[in-house]
Amino acid sequence: MIFRQLCTSRGGHLSYLLGDPVTRETIIIDPMPAHVDTFEAFIAERGLNLRYILQTHHEPAHIIAAIVLQEHSSAQIVAHESVTDEHIDLRLRHGDVLYFGEEKLRVLHTPGQSPCAVTYWWEDRLFTGKTLLATGTAPCTDQSELQTLYHSITNRLLSFPGETLIYPGLESKGRRLTSIEELRRKDHWLNNQRGKRAFLRSCALLLPEKVPAEMASKNDANEAGTQEDEVQRYMPGRNLLT
Repeated sequence: MIFRQLCTSRGGHLSYLLGDPVTRETIIIDPMPAHVDTFEAFIAERGLNLRYILQTHHEPAHIIAAIVLQEHSSAQIVAHESVTDEHIDLRLRHGDVLYFGEEKLRVLHTPGQSPCAVTYWWEDRLFTGKTLLATGTAPCTDQSELQTLYHSITNRLLSFPGETLIYPGLESKGRRLTSIEELRRKDHWLNNQRGKRAFLRSCALLLPEKVPAEMASKNDANEAGTQEDEVQRYMPGRNLLT
């Protein structure tokens, strides 16, 4: 597998490129405008064929980047079926499978952060967007959706084998990668009413109106970000639980 993780220096937005080394067909997940030049240069250098540009959730910056990437390829812009944006070429629902070359991604509908939130499952990796970060979850914009978010995380994500890797859409406390087992040990949410109540309380504290102003301004500043500061590479055998 050809794999790259890029992170914006502002906001910590994470984007991904996955490619089939045999057919050279490639997908990009959650591109940011700051990543477009890097992705295009990498695709040209490796002789890749961009087939799909995927959204884990609907965000204007992702659409802006996707449109630019689409101008230089025949790629389709892909999102959940509930997204009505006119630029979406292909709409997916839970259980759908996307093929690129000899590789495939499965679609998991994981609403909560937004009704259109999805997770993409490839082999031992889950690309979770804002639904599940390396240290927990992102602030939920609507308290009425906390139960839905809890269900998505516990029933559809934390039920995966412990060795499954989580690649989120946002950097969290400097972390860009975790595993299901690490989250299970850290946050006792799974099939546990006491843990569920603790989860709902902690998420309520993260609602946007309760986020400190200085944190909100940092996250909102230059949403498109700047050129990535680092490319992360998955290293087999790395101990994620230290």
